[in-house]
Amino acid sequence: MLDSLQGHSAPPVCPASGGASLRSAGGGTAAAGAALGNNVKSVDHAAAHERNLSRFASKWAAANILKNHDAALSKRLSHCGYVARSFEVTLERKAETGAAGFDGLKTCASVWCCPCCSPRISARRKDELDLLMSGARAEGHAVVMLTLTARHDRQMKLAPFLDALKLAKKRLRQRREWRGLPFVGSVTATETTHGRNGWHPHFHEILLLDCLPADALALVEGLRAAWLSCLAAFGLSGADAAFQVQSAQAAGAYVAKFGAAEELALQGSKRGRNGSRGPWQLLNDARDGDAQAAAVWAEYALAFRGRRQLVWSRGLKARFGVGETSDDEAAAEVDPAPPAAEVLRAWAGAGEPWRAARRRRVALVHAAETGGDLRAAEYGLTDAERWRRLGGESLIDPPD
Repeated sequence: MLDSLQGHSAPPVCPASGGASLRSAGGGTAAAGAALGNNVKSVDHAAAHERNLSRFASKWAAANILKNHDAALSKRLSHCGYVARSFEVTLERKAETGAAGFDGLKTCASVWCCPCCSPRISARRKDELDLLMSGARAEGHAVVMLTLTARHDRQMKLAPFLDALKLAKKRLRQRREWRGLPFVGSVTATETTHGRNGWHPHFHEILLLDCLPADALALVEGLRAAWLSCLAAFGLSGADAAFQVQSAQAAGAYVAKFGAAEELALQGSKRGRNGSRGPWQLLNDARDGDAQAAAVWAEYALAFRGRRQLVWSRGLKARFGVGETSDDEAAAEVDPAPPAAEVLRAWAGAGEPWRAARRRRVALVHAAETGGDLRAAEYGLTDAERWRRLGGESLIDPPD
């Protein structure tokens, strides 16, 4: 056991400074300061460090915004990545990639609200979609991309809008036009943006059909009138833009980029058309002092609470060998069944050393991934101080 677990006051020897050997996840040892090998991908570590500081600052902003709206979710967010869920907290580095992360910490697994958990969950969901697309090609199914939405304005509240849109989609699947499709299965993703015309929620559906690709677009296009009728049944309306069907190439492009738009949004507040912003852009702006963005983001967080990121039709995962992975499992910083990994540091989860170290968790990961001095990272500037030096507010101090 490392010094910090034994309660010694002296800081443990860090890999960069030589000395003690490191335990590996496989039970062996690795020499301190050993090279990471030739499989490490080229990474802009300075940019990654700044991005991670930004994400944790945004996570604290999310927790602060939700204090008066959803105290339980606010607490989950503030504990995520900081509070121990087991006796031991470890900092580990994968031998194959050089990527580092913590094990033994709580994660909120909020795909909608946590800018730290959400990218990890989305990456796992993209892998699942990749399996689907590969399986569809292997079985010769036609694939189309269907986008469903409705006319919207600034007076429309997001939660009832989403509920009505969901009911309209359910009604569509009960129509004879839908039942007439050579339907194999579908995956539905729910997304939203906010702009000068208010909320713009929409569904992206990947449809698998048992027909020739040349016939698929025409078959799905035949649902347009039925969709507009379903919207009207629940007090909504739409024009041409409310129903869009695209080819397999568009579906493939969507899967290829799944999570990528989120990654870009987490890095800044670039606006879309008509000044529209996605949830992460709203949260970044709220973090930086935009009170209106904070109010809009809170409405989003409450409206999407409890909703699934992807909804698979019954039996489709089993058909294509896609396993069931919970959001909690997907959000873990360290893979539950990882390749061999070095344990670079260990702390007692309830001890004072971890309470101090967690204020520098982003700095520790950065040092682990760059071969830096872990001792200097653990006892140096806090993440909040580093964030302030980048011009940000101090929003990344862990809970007391």
